Amino acid sequence: MIKILWVNANPNPNPGGTEIHSIDFINELEKIEDIQLYKAIAKGSYVDKHISEKNKFDITLKSEFSPLNTIKLINLARKIKPDFIIGNNGNEYINTFLAGKLSGAKIILFRHMLNYQPIFIKKFILPNVYKIIAVSESSKRRLIQDGIKEEKIEVLYNFIDEDRFYPDNEKRDKIRKQFNIKDDEIVILFVGKVNKGKGIYDFIEIADRLEGNVKFIVVGDGKDLENAKKLLKNKEKVIFTGYRKDTEYFYNASDIVLVLSKGEESFGRTAVEGIATGKVVFVYDIENLKYLFENEKSGFIVKNKEEAIKKLKEIINNKDLMKEISENALKLFKEKYSKKIILNKFINLLKESKNPNG
Repeated sequence: MIKILWVNANPNPNPGGTEIHSIDFINELEKIEDIQLYKAIAKGSYVDKHISEKNKFDITLKSEFSPLNTIKLINLARKIKPDFIIGNNGNEYINTFLAGKLSGAKIILFRHMLNYQPIFIKKFILPNVYKIIAVSESSKRRLIQDGIKEEKIEVLYNFIDEDRFYPDNEKRDKIRKQFNIKDDEIVILFVGKVNKGKGIYDFIEIADRLEGNVKFIVVGDGKDLENAKKLLKNKEKVIFTGYRKDTEYFYNASDIVLVLSKGEESFGRTAVEGIATGKVVFVYDIENLKYLFENEKSGFIVKNKEEAIKKLKEIINNKDLMKEISENALKLFKEKYSKKIILNKFINLLKESKNPNG
């Protein structure tokens, strides 16, 4: 039996990559018989609302400097005596570290972001934990640049749930019927926060300039939504759905997914969800998006919107190439990003750590 204390005590009420990551792992780990999972979670947070009550403890850490609740976390760890204590949020590294050291647990910290760490964290915390799990090769490289030894870092991608994201013609037909999209129309999709940083203005310009039997869908909400609508010239060409929880339906309804983020991405969940549903995914040539797949084999890596438009013109008239890219993308997902693959790697890491001699 492996005993784990999972810490996600930031009171964030809104979903972000870290929160979704915690929810995914917690809900899956609780299904495994030889794992006993305890959770230190901020009451009322997004994570709190999406996990079970089993072995859940109310601890809120608004920052590293939350002395009373840090003591509460330390006391919980001493009582439970976990084999591993896992910190999933950069703002909780110090608290998790103290609880681990004072309870005798091995400390594992997930690293999601690409920003450089404060001197105290990178000098005194990260070098002295058992393992740091980077969610991408880009995150690993940034940790190494911060002076962390490579042997202390494991790369474990965020998993995408193949029970939710998979090719499904019924979902495709439902959305296309709902939004009056013809069966032979090529659908190009944007999913995420609707703001400049995520590339909404490039998406709108591509929609206006790309000719042919194409339809565009924007799934999401954000500060630049209304302005993007105003700038759009061909308004009948683009469907705006607003925020939707059922994004898997829209991936299935589409043929091509554009991920046009301007800044660094620590992982690239939207791109991988597109891959999981067998879509042709375009990404900009930035960290970590450019490492998700092989260019022109499992997707397309482009430098800017001009190159994106050029490639889109080529592919929308080449059904055989679209089919080939789609098949390669699905194969890549199953081999690299599926829930089963990632969970198995994580469990094996814990088992090897607990029983180093087998």
